[in-house]
Amino acid sequence: MKRIANWQAALAEWQRTTPTRSFEWGKFDCALASCDAVLAMTGVDPAADFRGTYSTEAEALTILGAEGLGAFAAGIAEKFGMAEVQFPTFAHRGDIVLVDNGDPGNALGIVDLSGRFAWCVLERGMVRMPMKNWLRAWRVG
Repeated sequence: MKRIANWQAALAEWQRTTPTRSFEWGKFDCALASCDAVLAMTGVDPAADFRGTYSTEAEALTILGAEGLGAFAAGIAEKFGMAEVQFPTFAHRGDIVLVDNGDPGNALGIVDLSGRFAWCVLERGMVRMPMKNWLRAWRVG
């Protein structure tokens, strides 16, 4: 997977339009929003296999499996050739991060253009999570 030539503009557009959307399981949640950002930057949809297959938290948890969001994200990342970053704070702009959002299941997000925060879609809306909350990271492109 490679980023398109103007990936920064694509990420900026994603960042600009995403906060206006409301959280909805299976339509606009942390996993799908992160995959939407990857799609915008690369033209590849890492959510193709699970997009549209769930509409509740319980269904999402079934898809994630017993190992949870981090293991699920790692499997998707491996399938699409997104290498795990050894230290999450070394993630670059546009990379995917697993963040501690205060919930037991954590959340996925995309490192913003500043490289210091990750945008995550939570049930309360779009939230910028500081680097200190990043638990794992995967390189996009």
